[in-house]
Amino acid sequence: MNEENANDVPSTPSEDPTVATPTDVAGDAVTASLGQRIGAAFLDCLIVGPVLIIPFLGTLIYIAYMLMRDCLPFLNGQSIGKKILKIRAVTESGQSLSGNWSEGLLRNVPMVIPVMPLVELIVLIVDNGKPGGPRRLGDQWAKTKVVKAG
Repeated sequence: MNEENANDVPSTPSEDPTVATPTDVAGDAVTASLGQRIGAAFLDCLIVGPVLIIPFLGTLIYIAYMLMRDCLPFLNGQSIGKKILKIRAVTESGQSLSGNWSEGLLRNVPMVIPVMPLVELIVLIVDNGKPGGPRRLGDQWAKTKVVKAG
């Protein structure tokens, strides 16, 4: 950082002192468990789901949140469910998705297509236990992963 912006808070979890990302012995970020990932998705649906009672506008709000939940800057790159369970979606190199709209939107598109959340769940279950942790199709397409946030 240069002197002009030395007091700026970085936007990546590895540089942001307010966001701790636990690492393993090799120094790699600790991958979130299957249960944490499913729990965070369930919490997100539970929290934002009630807006669906509002015809049309509620559906738009729900879809917008589900698409942008991991890249909203005011949530520091975590969905509400991920924040509660202390996990976060990051790029494969460990960069925060906060304000990173292309990867954030791409990873969440399958979650708003009918039947695809079920497919994503099956992929997560089948992928569980593999090196790098469980990664759903959206993660594979956007080159992201979900790690513990501390």
